[in-house]
Amino acid sequence: MPKPDKYSMYVQYVQLPGTALAPVARFKRLFLLAKLVGACILLFFIIGLNNTWFFITTNIDDIYSKHLNHSNDLSTIRTKGCRIPFMRPIEPSFQHLIEYPKSLKPCQAKPLVGSNKTHVWIEKENMHSYNISDHKNFTCCYKSFIRPVQVDDITSRSIDNRVKYSDCKNFSDVIKVTDEFVKIICGNDEIIFDTFLLFALEKKLHNGNQNKKIPYNILIMGIDAVSRLNLHRTMPKTVDYLKSLGAIELLGYNKVGDNTFPNLIPMLMGKTDAELRETCTPNHQSTFDNCPFVWEWFRQAGFATALAEDTASLGTFNYNLYGFKGTPTDYYIHTFMHEAEHQVGTNKMLNCKLCMNEKYFFDILLDYVDDLTTTLKLKMFGFFWETTMSHDFLNYPMVMDQSYVNILSKWHLSGYLNETILFLVSDHGLRWGEFRSTKQGYLEERLPFVFALMPPSFRENYSEAYHNLKLNSHRLTTPFDMHATLMDLVSLDKIKNEIIISRSKEHYAEYRSISLFIPISENRTCKSAQIDDHWCTCHRIIKSSTESSEAREAAQHVVSHMNYLVRDYPQCANLTVAQLLNVTKMVSRNAGDKMEWPELTIVLRAEPSGGLFEATLGNGSGKWVLAGSVSRLNLYGDQSRCVSDNRLKLYCYCISPRPT
Repeated sequence: MPKPDKYSMYVQYVQLPGTALAPVARFKRLFLLAKLVGACILLFFIIGLNNTWFFITTNIDDIYSKHLNHSNDLSTIRTKGCRIPFMRPIEPSFQHLIEYPKSLKPCQAKPLVGSNKTHVWIEKENMHSYNISDHKNFTCCYKSFIRPVQVDDITSRSIDNRVKYSDCKNFSDVIKVTDEFVKIICGNDEIIFDTFLLFALEKKLHNGNQNKKIPYNILIMGIDAVSRLNLHRTMPKTVDYLKSLGAIELLGYNKVGDNTFPNLIPMLMGKTDAELRETCTPNHQSTFDNCPFVWEWFRQAGFATALAEDTASLGTFNYNLYGFKGTPTDYYIHTFMHEAEHQVGTNKMLNCKLCMNEKYFFDILLDYVDDLTTTLKLKMFGFFWETTMSHDFLNYPMVMDQSYVNILSKWHLSGYLNETILFLVSDHGLRWGEFRSTKQGYLEERLPFVFALMPPSFRENYSEAYHNLKLNSHRLTTPFDMHATLMDLVSLDKIKNEIIISRSKEHYAEYRSISLFIPISENRTCKSAQIDDHWCTCHRIIKSSTESSEAREAAQHVVSHMNYLVRDYPQCANLTVAQLLNVTKMVSRNAGDKMEWPELTIVLRAEPSGGLFEATLGNGSGKWVLAGSVSRLNLYGDQSRCVSDNRLKLYCYCISPRPT
């Protein structure tokens, strides 16, 4: 189990509403508790489950719903335009897949260097762990590094990774911190220990009108690849704590693209990834410097801006992409993460290095966010994204649960949340693996989570907007709506009560992007929200035969489409259908969302890659048409090493042999 972090001291004092109990009340509470414990033991005995995780929620509606029988009347959301089926967080069919990740290796336990916000020192009590006997003559080197302004090669794929180091400052005990990014190297004749340290230093910023009072920080904290229900399964304490603070959960939040990039671009820019080619990234070698990110609007409004992810190699704008030539935000830590990840990152599991010496990378990110909250004098717009722990494994978010509770509780107790609008979000659910192959996994992949936490003063002063936010938690929503919501928060004049009442009377029901602060129509469908049918969770799915000529014809069209996509890459093998694994028919639940023609969702295995692919397509006028992109349900690993295009990596199987 991970050791407690620096926020643990705050959790000890968290007490949910209530005062000291009188003796009689205390006795009643103990009696009820005894009955509850007894009932749980009896239930455990009856069911006969061993070593099984039980996830307990404090929401009585959730507790009650777990005891309901499945029926066609149960829904996560049910509107005139969309009905998303009800799902339990735990079902017998996949319960065996839910367990704490016992195989996860802990990070290195004893660091040789310690730090706080102002100083770095040698942890002399840990020297024996490194077989250091000569304490007096032992030294460490303090090397700061920066992201240089000058760019040597504007066409380089590593343009966002450029770095410049300072000379060493040797110290044998303690040294004062004067830099944002620092590398520490310890050892006399050879390197015994090295690490990287990140500091949130105050900067002189000249953003917008700094004389204008800004009431709220705006923080977006993302957790990659976690569905709404997987957050409930793996981070139940975080969910319960958010609910105890009054956070609003979007039950009908539906993704609009396959992976992280096409789901975050709509949130941060209000555009599809395809539209970027006409806006700011005309080719695959373009950087994102000219793109209309929402943080630019906040910078002009007087906010300090921050962009931070806990990985550089899988960064949203860097994975097989060119990142940024300039520095996109006032606080941008890609340079730090790239150096730390590549030089001292350890404990690699599939795609991600999880640790830097004694700390998880996600904890390094959370510590940095927390430091920013106490350092910045300006209000902050911050976009912070965790990837390393959640990207590849269904259960690994369990490791992060307490860390998120701890930081939230610290901010709550310090009063920081009284002046902060917080969105805890994800981009999609897990996209591969055994759980993804289940019917529930199919739906969960399309239904990431969003929690919106508004300060008490916001709820009071912007009551109409807050009322609509609660209303829209039971509507079909998308990342495009998140963008419209963020744009409303650049200037709160847009969401004053009288303005919201006026805006609510306008004709916007068919808009792609609708702010969560105005009512979203009950008639909204996937079509009006511009969600491709392949990602739509409002439709009903009916099992169909894999032996029909229609299904086989559809499968052949999917493979032909993938081969067409890689037609300009002779190093990619021609794919063929090896096996048609599953076929379902997609049927509209609502008359207002009628499809132009019947659609099939098929899952096939292709040769020679062994790739598992899923696609939705319809046959209109005798011609098959894809509804969205083709998903890959298993990892491609290094099969596609011979192409760099992010999208084509899903489909290319390199003919050339693997390097030895």
